[in-house]
Amino acid sequence: MIDMRIGKYHITSEPRNYIVSLAKLSDDGTPKTVMTKAGEVLSERALGYYNSLPQALQAIAKDMMKRGDDHVISIEQYVEKAKSVDVALNHVVYEHGRELEKQVDEE
Repeated sequence: MIDMRIGKYHITSEPRNYIVSLAKLSDDGTPKTVMTKAGEVLSERALGYYNSLPQALQAIAKDMMKRGDDHVISIEQYVEKAKSVDVALNHVVYEHGRELEKQVDEE
């Protein structure tokens, strides 16, 4: 099962889907939680369900471009923003892969 965070985005997996959610964050950057009858759960909303991890990452990249704080007014700015989103996603995937490798090596 996948359970990784990319900033305010949260990717989890089920047997047939990858779920991308948008989490509400506290001032310190940690995900907010709410208390329910079942216990404490993360305060987030689903952005979509995807067949593969690459599709989930593409959805996050698209959402990052839409929701960004930057006001893009030229192609050059758009290209720079797209590059920064790509670098951020590649870094998170790389780090998650390293964590998985460590877990496999420990077993």
